[in-house]
Amino acid sequence: MTQETSAETELRAFVKFSATVTGFSEFDLWGTGQAEAYHRTAVQRLGPEGLQAAMASDPSADPAGPAVKSIIKLWYVGVWYRPEQAGRLDVAAWTAPGRSGGKPAVPEGSRAEGDRSSPPFVVSPAAYTEGLLWRAIGAHPSGAKAPGYGSWATPPAFEDHQEKKAP
Repeated sequence: MTQETSAETELRAFVKFSATVTGFSEFDLWGTGQAEAYHRTAVQRLGPEGLQAAMASDPSADPAGPAVKSIIKLWYVGVWYRPEQAGRLDVAAWTAPGRSGGKPAVPEGSRAEGDRSSPPFVVSPAAYTEGLLWRAIGAHPSGAKAPGYGSWATPPAFEDHQEKKAP
């Protein structure tokens, strides 16, 4: 049995926290293939201490803190919004030149949390297609995953991602 590294422990804690705030299981989040990219982005943008503070916050707090909202949106739409922007959704960030195709508008490795001019950016080439948004609404990302011939003839099937609790 191998010893788990600190980085692996932090990544697992991030996914566990993300499962709590997104309503999806850890299994679903790992299945997106985006856990490492999203964790790396959150660390770069919030700083290690900022991410730890967000993960230590009460996930049931209403409203959630700005950093927590940024993490939730990251999982749902694959776009990083700096915490001040987390209250609004800029769909143009998915398609604007220089912001899609896996090339962040802000250079990788730079922390732009305090930079008021840092635009939202798509985290990776697969972030759009793997966004939880599509599973939540029972749809497929337009032009990215084929739902199959004739699938438009039937209504979408919704999965219940909430845990069933005994009365």
